[in-house]
Amino acid sequence: MFRPLILTAALAFAPVISQAQANTRLSLDFLPPMLEPQDVCFAAPATAGPDDLSVGGSTQELSDADRIGYLRRDIRAYTNEDANGFYPFIEALIARRTQIDETFTEVDAIFARIELMLRAGRTDQLVSEGLVNSLRDRVDDLDNGQQMALARHFSDGTGVVADQAFAQELIREAAYGGNATALLNIARLAQEGVLIEGWDAPLDLTITMAFGGVLGALDSGVCARAERIAQEYIKGDLVAPNPALALAWFRFAADMGGAEAAWKVVEFHLNGDSETSNNVELRRYLEQAVRLGVAIDEVATEALVSSGAILQDELTRILGFNYPQDQRRTRSAIGPFLQLAVNIDATEANEGGLLLQYLGEIVQMPEAPGRIFNRLAGEVLVRKGRWAGEADALTLLEEATARGDGPGQRRLARMLVRYRDDPAQIARADSLLSDVVSRFAMPDALRDLDTLYRCQVNDAPRLDIADPWARAYAASGRANVQVSATDLLALSPDRAPETIAQIQSLALGNRAQMVASHAHRVQSDPFAAEAALRYWAGVVNQSDQTLEAFAELEFELATTPAQRDLAIEFFRRVYLNNGVTTALDLAIALVEYDARDPKVAAEIVNLLTMAGNRGEGAAIRLLSRLQADTRSEAAVFAEFADKIEARGDFLALMFAIPHIKAEKVDDYIDRAVSLMSCGTKDAAELGDAYAIRGDGQLSHHWREVGLHFDGGHVLSKLRLTNLQMRSFDDGVAPDPVARATLALAEGDRGALMRLIRLTSNAELPTYDAEAAVGHLVTALQTSTADAAAPLAALYRAAPEEIRGEVDLRIDIATVLQQGAESGDAASAFELGMLLRTTATDAAGLAQSLVWLEAAAAKGHRDAMFEAGYALGFGLGHVPDAVAAIAWLDQADTVGHPRAAALAQTLRIKGGL
Repeated sequence: MFRPLILTAALAFAPVISQAQANTRLSLDFLPPMLEPQDVCFAAPATAGPDDLSVGGSTQELSDADRIGYLRRDIRAYTNEDANGFYPFIEALIARRTQIDETFTEVDAIFARIELMLRAGRTDQLVSEGLVNSLRDRVDDLDNGQQMALARHFSDGTGVVADQAFAQELIREAAYGGNATALLNIARLAQEGVLIEGWDAPLDLTITMAFGGVLGALDSGVCARAERIAQEYIKGDLVAPNPALALAWFRFAADMGGAEAAWKVVEFHLNGDSETSNNVELRRYLEQAVRLGVAIDEVATEALVSSGAILQDELTRILGFNYPQDQRRTRSAIGPFLQLAVNIDATEANEGGLLLQYLGEIVQMPEAPGRIFNRLAGEVLVRKGRWAGEADALTLLEEATARGDGPGQRRLARMLVRYRDDPAQIARADSLLSDVVSRFAMPDALRDLDTLYRCQVNDAPRLDIADPWARAYAASGRANVQVSATDLLALSPDRAPETIAQIQSLALGNRAQMVASHAHRVQSDPFAAEAALRYWAGVVNQSDQTLEAFAELEFELATTPAQRDLAIEFFRRVYLNNGVTTALDLAIALVEYDARDPKVAAEIVNLLTMAGNRGEGAAIRLLSRLQADTRSEAAVFAEFADKIEARGDFLALMFAIPHIKAEKVDDYIDRAVSLMSCGTKDAAELGDAYAIRGDGQLSHHWREVGLHFDGGHVLSKLRLTNLQMRSFDDGVAPDPVARATLALAEGDRGALMRLIRLTSNAELPTYDAEAAVGHLVTALQTSTADAAAPLAALYRAAPEEIRGEVDLRIDIATVLQQGAESGDAASAFELGMLLRTTATDAAGLAQSLVWLEAAAAKGHRDAMFEAGYALGFGLGHVPDAVAAIAWLDQADTVGHPRAAALAQTLRIKGGL
């Protein structure tokens, strides 16, 4: 059978690790089995034809399997958002799933309710109902994951009196039975220094057995399980990160028929540099992904996303050519850590959809909260169009408001502004928004009230009412920081600390544009840790809007042809992930990139047509201007007139003004005003619209409105932003050393490293040898074994006057040796380099080579290169070109930039 073969091979190499390694990530090379490609996991793709968005609609009916999928996602989503606030509704969803899902047992429902109570903070209820204790006598009914969950509850005393012995018995017995989850739990506990009584296997053997258990038998689920192992090598929580091994496991899963894994292999090569990227393999697995139906992200069913098969030519055309990453803008990048799927939209949207049917059923539940009605209203507006679906949406939003949903109440108020000629509707919009501010504390409603009275009411600007709301919104700190892409990266904590802090705070609050902005600042920092890159990649990946903003900044910041190639390639992949919502921005980027190419021009037209069919006026206007030589603006309007009528946004309505009948103008203007942003551009658009219609009085009105925006008319300003001008009297910012010192006093361990970098680098104005010595000694005396290596690197780079003083106070070689002997590759490398630097005889150089080879054997790239250098030129060893080249070839394989050249030199020198 498949599992025993893998386990036998895995158990053959299981060295014992010391207890000192308990808190380090283990370097473990667990390789996939060598099997011929076969369609073990293959599921036939959807048949080609009209998809969920095609003209005429979808006749697909909501099945119980669809309902179960939506219920699972909603239970998770509402629990994550506000478990206590949505508690009755989530309980009702759990009960609903129990009724229609035969696989969702009574035990499953108990675990779901336990999780809900814990997330809602209802521990007293959990204890009083005795749910956890009720499972103790039903252990035989629990699956492996449930046994582990029950073990955690008894171990932590969650909802029950703690019983460590019972918890460990559950984990141990499951582990002896080969349960992968139990083995992984034991491994993670061991890394935290918690040992399971009665489990004597070393950590690497435990992880090897766990991975073998995860992989399991050669059945239809093996691809997903192989991808899970790949993810462990990507995350690096349990084992040391190893992209090469992750790729090997994704490749194995793809060869076994995994569609998502095939796309992951494509993504790896799209993200790789010239040393690791392989266009031939990329195309091969792209074909495999297409043949298998390609990975469709599960959340993609919610928006305007297709459900049909994807043509290889279409996917290849969108992706374009894969360029090597050598010339990318930053040394480290977030892009390689993003997990992008494939979602291709149809040319037009329809009014159907499974989600619409599902939400229509859920709103009938008596426990349905206002949020569900708001969500259904949003889906109606997307599917039918913001104007065609307006009546239905207003009815739903009234119910959402009645049931206390703040976002739904805000949406209702904004929609009522369309009827601004009716004082009662404006009064109600004011009342609703004021209530949203006072009852739900939503800062964006402050901006809505400012916009209402500064721009939207018929007698605007009403500055006596608008200005207080504007000041309140400014004081809330909710407004996005308005800064250009180049100024964003040029922001310095020495000159603009408040701006940087505001961007970061808004990013932590998941404001899409600010997440994208801060993510670019993180990846542009040469000292950014991989953990930071991974974290912000995860945040960027959570939102299509954020991904689009990130791609736009990537394109704007590309300053060379090679960087622009990479930026376009990335933009295309974001479009594949997001679908039509990114079509307009990709089209704009392509116009700047290479619109003279007929193929690119055709692609631009297709993208703009798709966006125009969704009512995006910017796309319609751009298409009209690009095709001005071949057809008139009126002809373009005629193509999209029905779409504008049903779903046109602000710019679409403005585009329509010259071409519609006089009796429709006021209606279109009112629609546009309800959607407008209270800024110079939108006010100017409205003024232009009335000027085109020959209405000088109302054109003057909008010019008058435009004079009362913050900072005045943008065209009257100097080449400075409001943000820059406001800082004129702010005073000097704290210097970098003062900031790091303050952070250190507040317990930020990373601040000590920053202080060492600032004070030990003689090329910086903050250089202070005496302070650097003190910081280095303090850090070395308090560091853990695995943290000594980066300190040693700073020590080696410091001037002699600092190194000499440090040597008098601490033996850094002893500190490094402790880490190296515990198995830390970085410590072994730094010890080897330190011994080489300080060696006074051949014995010292020989000892240096011992540690360099030890680090190289653990996969340390720089150690491979330095060991090859030492062997090649006889540093501590008789020159050995063969052994040197072997290390250098390994270093080259994992991407060392100088290894290949040195290996070639040694081959020529040695005649090899």
